[in-house]
Amino acid sequence: MGKIKDKLKGIPVHVKNLGPVRKIREKREEKKQQQDMLWSPADAQNLEFPDQVEIYQKKKKNKWIIISSIVVVGVLGLFIFDYFHVATGYFVTSDEERSDISGTQYLELGSGLLKFSSDGASSISNSGEVNWSTTYSMQSPIADICENTAAIADQKGTQIYVFGEEGLKGQFKTLLPIEKVKVARQGVVAAVLEDGDVTWINFYDASGTEIAKNRTSLGESGYPLDIALSPDGMKIMISYLKTTTGVISTDISFYNFDSVGQTKIDNMVSSTSYENAVAPNVCFLSESVSAAFRDDGFSIYKGKQIPEEKANVEFEQEVLSIFYDDSHLGFVFASDKIEHKYKIQLYDLNGRKTMEQYIDMEYTKIKLDGGKIILLNDKKCAIYSTGGRKLFEGTFQEPLVDVISVPGLRKYMALTQNSTIWFRLK
Repeated sequence: MGKIKDKLKGIPVHVKNLGPVRKIREKREEKKQQQDMLWSPADAQNLEFPDQVEIYQKKKKNKWIIISSIVVVGVLGLFIFDYFHVATGYFVTSDEERSDISGTQYLELGSGLLKFSSDGASSISNSGEVNWSTTYSMQSPIADICENTAAIADQKGTQIYVFGEEGLKGQFKTLLPIEKVKVARQGVVAAVLEDGDVTWINFYDASGTEIAKNRTSLGESGYPLDIALSPDGMKIMISYLKTTTGVISTDISFYNFDSVGQTKIDNMVSSTSYENAVAPNVCFLSESVSAAFRDDGFSIYKGKQIPEEKANVEFEQEVLSIFYDDSHLGFVFASDKIEHKYKIQLYDLNGRKTMEQYIDMEYTKIKLDGGKIILLNDKKCAIYSTGGRKLFEGTFQEPLVDVISVPGLRKYMALTQNSTIWFRLK
């Protein structure tokens, strides 16, 4: 120690301390450069520090991974909360007085509503704004909707009006009284017309030009109980009721007016017969999937050009109500348990039962809307998930006409006799 001190004798103090100071300064500068390199995107492009660039890129990537994970966890948490949440009530977000004439009806049209009555029709958004309005005079208006297109006809009359997103697309009159009407998304209309013992199923474009027609009678092909038009307007599905030597049967027939059906007699591409059964309802669920609802069960057909039966489910109980959307078929039966009034069953498009739930609420309407099962009567509404969980049951002060799911978390719109109420489940 003494030798070191002797060697340092005679050296100025500031020179003695220069080495340690320089090292400290160099370390500080190096640390500062590393920090600048790690957090400055512009400096990170400097190829003189490849290690720092790699560290920066890794930290940036990790940062976005963390942010994305937080967002995913938040969305998942919100979904789980909404899935398991059972509402204890509702609160009104807004309401609006309404004065409708007797017989006014509402149907869901696109993302809004179609309001129609004997003196006219209008399109209403989910916020209550009128998109378009048309007046007419009908004795008994009936309507059909395909996505954003609607057809309104005067049942037992001859008028047909076709509407699109912007309003009226066309109007025309038929030569014979109208029994049923169906519409496709582009405005093609299929109308069932009565002509004594003969029934005609005619096709028109939106302006009324006749595209095709099909003559039926009970003694030949049978009486058409119901028809369904594919969304593209190229296929029609008909449920024919037939009686042969006192035995009732139903034929579900498909007609294709595209090139595939041109080589077939009367454009019929397939037909399936069901003995001792009546099928009062048929529908297209998509371009390639359709369903027939019989009094003893249901059938699902698949095929974009030539539909064929892919599932046939038979019931032992009487079906009280049917309801469906583009992915589920629902049925209501009398309960087989003494402690409940009704039993609901839900099936997928492969004919598999996915849900069974017992309920006690008396209902006048049941439907699938927004992925939820909605039941209502004069004063009460109940909402169930497609898994069978009760999400809400509440009472309204005014008589209910309909309850509709609208965009937003647990948001709905209630149509009463005198007002429109927008509400959110608590």
